[in-house]
Amino acid sequence: MSDTYIYIAIVITTFATYLPRFLGVFSSDFVNEKGKLFKLVSCISYGILAALIARIFIHPVGALEQTSTLIRLTVATLTIVVLFLTKKNVLFSSLFGVILFGILNLYYN
Repeated sequence: MSDTYIYIAIVITTFATYLPRFLGVFSSDFVNEKGKLFKLVSCISYGILAALIARIFIHPVGALEQTSTLIRLTVATLTIVVLFLTKKNVLFSSLFGVILFGILNLYYN
């Protein structure tokens, strides 16, 4: 009896995951990227992302809570600097940030 519920849950979550994606791909032809609504949604998305990143730096949860705020902000600042120095190479700047964060936490925490 419990196996039936698992399969029903899998089917429901599959539809809940892929139906909005399908509808997004289907309706993407009708979206005006230069329109005001698209710009509004884009601004709201960037605002939410900025707020989440700020929350991670100011009030971290879990293992990140053990680290110093100064180290987190230093690594973020230097990673952004490296991002612009490498002409927006996200892979290199991300690896730089991870390695720098590990080194600073190893020696100064």
